Amino acid sequence: MSQDFKLIRTERLDLYCLSAEELFELGSNPEVFRQRTFVNPYGVLSGENLPRANRIADVRNVPENIRWYFRMIVDRGRNVGVGSISFHGGPDERGMVEIGLGIAQTEQGQGFATEALSGMWDWAATQADVKFLRYTVSPENQPSIAIIKKFGFPLVGEQIDEEDGLELIYEISVEDYLTSAVE
Repeated sequence: MSQDFKLIRTERLDLYCLSAEELFELGSNPEVFRQRTFVNPYGVLSGENLPRANRIADVRNVPENIRWYFRMIVDRGRNVGVGSISFHGGPDERGMVEIGLGIAQTEQGQGFATEALSGMWDWAATQADVKFLRYTVSPENQPSIAIIKKFGFPLVGEQIDEEDGLELIYEISVEDYLTSAVE
């Protein structure tokens, strides 16, 4: 697997890091990916109103922080954008990074979420300042809970998210993740 932050490659997927210009255009330009070679029939990222104000400010302040944010998940065999994945930010004071993702409805159930998470976490685990990996999910989202259980992340608590309501918190140390990685 490639470890370059601009492109993370897994067995079937390319996880393309958005450029700063693409990040700034999200939601306002349906043709935001016009320079890319993949097709985006589901309008992944381009037509979504995403929480990005803090991410834009962070990237304007520290341009290299783009590596923590939105990536297009592309099925390499078909060259089709099937979803997106993003850390919520760079590592916090504990060295924790939290991730979120979405797969286009018609593309779900093919293992893309598991593979994309694995690729992102494998990359994050190589970053010296990352010590913990976190995944939060609604207790109603059984497919996502099933995915995180594959990775062996322990349930460590709950939180109320301003946008999403009650979420379960799954978290693992990088050290434990690397010794129990999903096959």
